[in-house]
Amino acid sequence: MAKVIVLGLAKSGTTGLWSVLVKSYPRRYLQFFEGQYLPSRYNKYFGQTSSEQNPRDVISKQIIGPDFNFTDLASFDKIIWMVRDPRDRLISYLLYRHYDYRYDSDEFVREQLDLLQMKERDPNALAMIDLEARLLLPRPTLESAFFWNDHQKSNFLSTLIEEERAFIFKYEDFVNQEYSGLENFLGIKMSGNAKVPKQFQRVIRSKTHGFWNHWFTQKDVGNYMGLFRPFLEQYGYKDEWALAEEKKIDPEHCSRYVRTIINERRQLDGLHLIQ
Repeated sequence: MAKVIVLGLAKSGTTGLWSVLVKSYPRRYLQFFEGQYLPSRYNKYFGQTSSEQNPRDVISKQIIGPDFNFTDLASFDKIIWMVRDPRDRLISYLLYRHYDYRYDSDEFVREQLDLLQMKERDPNALAMIDLEARLLLPRPTLESAFFWNDHQKSNFLSTLIEEERAFIFKYEDFVNQEYSGLENFLGIKMSGNAKVPKQFQRVIRSKTHGFWNHWFTQKDVGNYMGLFRPFLEQYGYKDEWALAEEKKIDPEHCSRYVRTIINERRQLDGLHLIQ
């Protein structure tokens, strides 16, 4: 019996891991997703005896953001701190931005899809930094939404690890289903792959890693290297920046994915779908 939470920066794979944990733990664990009590049939049943207001056994998932209060972690017994190579995460982060930015503008959407298809044909034709500028995202900095001052949390995280309450788990190990360290930390056997609930399916894109060197250009390397290097060093990623000699971008993980999530959002708003 325990209160378990998965947390990490946006596009770090927290939804995928949370879905596996829900399948791996007994059904008596109540499920929370980014602060919301999920009205699943299991939640409804067990909520009758274990109130969702102050449940005893929880599997929760939370994104680290400006409103996340780290003192709230005091109530959790097991904290899984998920991290991901920021170069791969940047790509997922930028593509997912299309779900809530100017998705209702036919002209903008078609321009974006044209640019992404150009990137697919020639990965060197469009730098990630230029795509980022078109989406009007705050430039990735240590303070912006991309990192949320992650470097300032190292002491807090170290304390939790020393108390054996926290475990750093890499997205790359999740994709490869390398669960041994996490299983030892949690004391359970992970169930392998688990289906992400339908309402969260849009967060899934490639379920791969190490593809950044097909997307980045030399312009991107010059722009992001200094910013990303401290994160790479802190979490044990190789500080290597060689780009792929023969770059290839799968449309399924680029323009087609973006079209899918845009149309999902447009459908919710009663707008016609983009073909």
